[in-house]
Amino acid sequence: MVASPKYEQLMRFAQAAEAGLSQLEKHDPLHRQTIEGLADMIERVTHFRQHQGFQGLTGEAINKWLEASLSRYDAEFTGYVSGFSHYVEARRMLKHAAEDARLLPTALLDSKTAAMRDLAQVVIPYTKNMGFFGLPINSLATTGEAYVNAVEAQANEAREKKSAEILAQMRRASFSLASSLRECTEAMKKIPSSKDGTQFPVPPPSPTPVVKEIKRGNVPVSPHDPSVYGGDRDTDFGRSDQRDPKSGVYPDGYDEGGRISDRIMSSKRIPNTFVPEGELGSRLNPVTDPNDLMNIDLLHSRVNGDRHANGVIGGHTPASPIDRDHPLWRLNGGPAKGSGLGAGALAAGALGAGALGAGALGAGALGMRGSLSLNSATTGAAGAGVGGTGVAGGAGAAGAGGAAGRPGTGGFMGAGAGAGGKGKEDRKARRHRYTAFRFEDDEDELPEGYVNPLSQTYGSDKDLSPAPRKDDGWDPRQW
Repeated sequence: MVASPKYEQLMRFAQAAEAGLSQLEKHDPLHRQTIEGLADMIERVTHFRQHQGFQGLTGEAINKWLEASLSRYDAEFTGYVSGFSHYVEARRMLKHAAEDARLLPTALLDSKTAAMRDLAQVVIPYTKNMGFFGLPINSLATTGEAYVNAVEAQANEAREKKSAEILAQMRRASFSLASSLRECTEAMKKIPSSKDGTQFPVPPPSPTPVVKEIKRGNVPVSPHDPSVYGGDRDTDFGRSDQRDPKSGVYPDGYDEGGRISDRIMSSKRIPNTFVPEGELGSRLNPVTDPNDLMNIDLLHSRVNGDRHANGVIGGHTPASPIDRDHPLWRLNGGPAKGSGLGAGALAAGALGAGALGAGALGAGALGMRGSLSLNSATTGAAGAGVGGTGVAGGAGAAGAGGAAGRPGTGGFMGAGAGAGGKGKEDRKARRHRYTAFRFEDDEDELPEGYVNPLSQTYGSDKDLSPAPRKDDGWDPRQW
């Protein structure tokens, strides 16, 4: 379990800020009452000056006194507007800082990334530029557990760094407002003792349109206006520019599951080249320590992809740990569940419990782990061999006289047959079972794995071309 003190501190602030802002809204009507009171006071004194009937020295003395009073009242009005402007900007700063904080995802891993923990192998692009003479190594093999743990550690580090930046940005904005507000408060204290009623020296920090609304008695705390917090709310404080696969943040882009570009398909394929077999990072000796992967930017690397000269096909990219609205969270199935179990382990556990029984559960997990290896036929064969001749084979032999140990039969399926105690007739019935399907049936009731035969007959005897890997409107499970 990773520690996230900065993120937890930021979330406590966001919760307190949101609760405090909702309470402050209850006092908004008092501002209009204050503005109306100050305006009424100035209006009454102005009316008295215009209609007082004294002349001569008395009239001049009264007019001088009224002019000084109006100047002082005007300074008090301007000082109040400036002080309230600090209050408005403080509220807007809290609102923007809380919004920026809430854009951080609560989970560090998405579902697909967490599910990769059970993969026997993950291929990481080790370098992008091959150089003039071509580097012999461009891929690194690691276990799924090491890859996921390293991604989680890097995601936590990135979220902690962003949390610290938000707290620091809020602290700078708060100190700036507090310093200006102290000057405003000291200037307000000097107004009653002033005899000439000079202009109020501290300008309001809000822009002119906001100041005009304050003078009208409104409380313009709309988050759409800029604030001393900084950042652009319309771009989610700089995050929206990083959501495009072509933004440059992801060197190889990220897989959106859309149509594959013909430009990429027609370019030369770049095969995966590992270190010599047996060395750390090779297919037979993948990296198992996540600390060995911390010098690679896994958060923006597209792993398990088919690399071509003009781009990458397929593959997986983790969701952004600093942007909960990043498309990868949706594409990768949302945040990972609290159990922390990958899809491979869950599938192996379910099949093992239903078909193998408690005694063969471990054999089923071993067999599934071997079969889930990506981009490595060697490791996949090794996993199947362990299941077929090792623990799983023994479990199958215990239940069915060694039927699971036959060559070509994985320990997963062999153990299932042995533990279930099924005879030859049952296996033959399952093998020959057939379900007819008619085109008149509802298209939503297509049997799983159905493939439209017409979608596989592209070209003719004169111009043959491979079938494009795209959705043709039929069963999306065919690919």
